[in-house]
Amino acid sequence: MKTDQFRVPEMSCQHCVNAITKEVSALQGVALVSINLAEKTVKVDHEPDVSVAALVSAINEAGYDEVAVLV
Repeated sequence: MKTDQFRVPEMSCQHCVNAITKEVSALQGVALVSINLAEKTVKVDHEPDVSVAALVSAINEAGYDEVAVLV
């Protein structure tokens, strides 16, 4: 299992949380999506074959263009 974390500065409400959770969770190999709205971060636990690009793309599909990968 691998964990990646992202900052999504456009997140501001529960609708944002729900939209991102839905899109990212739909990816094959994603085990858990944890969102901290106060810090505007998304943490994803997933299988190693799920790429960071696929995760960013899923967040983009939810309607959020500004996504920073946190190291």
